[in-house]
Amino acid sequence: MRYFISIASFIMAVFGALAVLFIKNRDKQTMASIVAIVFLGSFLINVGSTDQAFLQITCITTFVLALLGGAVTIFSNEEYRRTGAIFTAIVSLCVSLMILFAYLEFRLF
Repeated sequence: MRYFISIASFIMAVFGALAVLFIKNRDKQTMASIVAIVFLGSFLINVGSTDQAFLQITCITTFVLALLGGAVTIFSNEEYRRTGAIFTAIVSLCVSLMILFAYLEFRLF
């Protein structure tokens, strides 16, 4: 059950992050970011280090979200969209690195 909750939480966090990137209404962006953060917290609490394949997929997905957020930041002309994209890119990159170093036990040296 815990594995299912972590998968569902991650999917909702990704949908929330995508909504922050592509919705034009500022209030909806704020609510989507709140939903994404809450579900990301639920994912981080429920995920276990034994689910290596799922963790690799989530690491790649969050890194792609960080890249997408950076691209939206660079190419967007709207201030509210750039702000949301910067926030999404930073959080996604931090989560990707946290999964890589904490759960997947990546070693630099």
